[in-house]
Amino acid sequence: MAEVVTAEELQGRRLLGIDFGLRRVGWAVCDELHLSVTPGGVLAYDAPQFWETLERIVHTERIEGFVVGVPVGADSPRTKPVVVALREFVMQLRKRFPQPIYVYDETGSTRRAQEAMRLLGVSRKRRQQRGRADRVAAALILWDFLQELHTWGEVQSEELG
Repeated sequence: MAEVVTAEELQGRRLLGIDFGLRRVGWAVCDELHLSVTPGGVLAYDAPQFWETLERIVHTERIEGFVVGVPVGADSPRTKPVVVALREFVMQLRKRFPQPIYVYDETGSTRRAQEAMRLLGVSRKRRQQRGRADRVAAALILWDFLQELHTWGEVQSEELG
């Protein structure tokens, strides 16, 4: 059953936006007032210290909730392995962290991140550096979540099926 979260529930909470990938996980944070989103960085998902590093980020940034992007309606053979791994990732998050986890539609976030960097004048060479789009995509996922929250007063968390 999809969970609905309200603006009142998240008021004053710092959130961590996550753009999950099989190799890299981009992350971004928002302030307590939900006025700004800052791209954080990129973690190697297959690194032995991945979970310890994520725990350190959650502690350092005083995170009180996660917004994890999921490609909604992506049933292609190309995205299926990502969605399967994403389900496992979210299960691990739930086991390791007491903070609530909201799964949010990230469809097109990487493409939008590339376009945003292009519009900001980031050179093609820098746009193609590993991880650069992942952290911007994480920021866009979190920003979109917050915009929906402010516009409608609530957001429905997606189901991972």
